[in-house]
Amino acid sequence: MQGLIKMRTIQGVKLVSKEIPEVSFLADEDMLEAYRERIKTKYNSKEARPSLARHSLNIFKYEDGVIKGSSPFANVELASSELALPSQVLYASELSPDFFRGNYEDLGLVLRTNGDLYSPNDYNARHLYKQLDHRGIKPSKESPVLILLRGLALEEDDESTYGLVHLLTDETQIIQAPELSHLNDRKRFSRVDERGIPVFDNEGTRTFYTRRNGLGRFSLDRGLDLYSYWYRWLTDSNAFSRVAVVKNFPSGNMDEYLARLSEEGDRQNS
Repeated sequence: MQGLIKMRTIQGVKLVSKEIPEVSFLADEDMLEAYRERIKTKYNSKEARPSLARHSLNIFKYEDGVIKGSSPFANVELASSELALPSQVLYASELSPDFFRGNYEDLGLVLRTNGDLYSPNDYNARHLYKQLDHRGIKPSKESPVLILLRGLALEEDDESTYGLVHLLTDETQIIQAPELSHLNDRKRFSRVDERGIPVFDNEGTRTFYTRRNGLGRFSLDRGLDLYSYWYRWLTDSNAFSRVAVVKNFPSGNMDEYLARLSEEGDRQNS
């Protein structure tokens, strides 16, 4: 587990006072330059279509003192082990909504079926499904699977529309959650549980959006709503997108940390 992360960010939102982890947006220009050089050499397979993977990853720019851009591929390559968990980002957005409002952050991928009717994502959906199935996990429309970006890896793959696929690692966190099914599309919520899954409430101030099948991004949007609906180009990015990372992440047992995070949220919402 990470200790203090030595990277530059803008001032962020502190979560649990005892541990003082801080969710922020990545703002390390040197880290971005190293990333650009790395993808030139790392993704240079003679088997893959020329430059496709590099094109999918070359989305970031440094502007106004922060790194702008976000996608489920590029975020993993840039800072996989430092990415903030959905529970951290969503809880921080409860504490300090103005910090997040106006931007969007990719937090994970949601898989519902073995394949996708949207053909550009079909191969990537089936590739992830096969890895999950190997672990005894079967996504379904009734019980989708959330795959957190933190701890994922990438591999060049010529069969993918993007020239890339995600690889599950020992560090990848996987959450099977019926709450993410299409039955809950457009339901309201104000807070999330320790997994980063919405706690639905008819009086909630935010909306959860989802789809029926396939592979979609799991993201906090500019209006602080939560999307697992966005399924079109997985490489789409714009100037409002940010890479959410966490600093001073506590060492030790993850379950204990998430329990403390949930308790803190309950305390502040009581």
